[in-house]
Amino acid sequence: MKKWLVLAACGAMLLAGWRPVPREPEGLALVRVLGVDGADPLTLTAVCGGEENGPERGRCAGGSFEEALEQLPWSGEEELSLTSVSYIIVGRDADLRDVLLSALRNRELGASATVWLAEEGAGALLDGCADPAGRLELLARRGIEAPTVVEALACLEGGEILTLPLLAGREMELIDWEEWSGSLEQ
Repeated sequence: MKKWLVLAACGAMLLAGWRPVPREPEGLALVRVLGVDGADPLTLTAVCGGEENGPERGRCAGGSFEEALEQLPWSGEEELSLTSVSYIIVGRDADLRDVLLSALRNRELGASATVWLAEEGAGALLDGCADPAGRLELLARRGIEAPTVVEALACLEGGEILTLPLLAGREMELIDWEEWSGSLEQ
């Protein structure tokens, strides 16, 4: 009888749409926002999802995007995982085409992260905001659409004009839209 009661309770939960809440594996933080500044050296700033004590952060530098990316998992207090990056914020001094190509080639990053531009540098913008992922989610819910890595790279490679949302301030406010031509000259 107890067996049937347990099975009925499990069935009711499944029909009601209950699923266990996904959690990060112990000692692993999932990066949600990745900031990119400079070219040589290139600096990456990683911010994970919001936790009780604020989001986990990491920062590293390298001669190229790939080199810096290799060091990034060990740049925070916990190991950082790049499998959940939803937003890439690029500083004006970064080589946008190289960043987009490298992100597309990287198995962990993938092509679906949206691309944003930082007015005064991605690292400074991320350092000033308590919850960058939450702020960018709010901007997206307000209808501000940023291109994905694939869309941005397709524009650049096709010689089309790429329009990126330009962010600034402690609250990561949209201040303008910046156009980049296929040749990356503004």
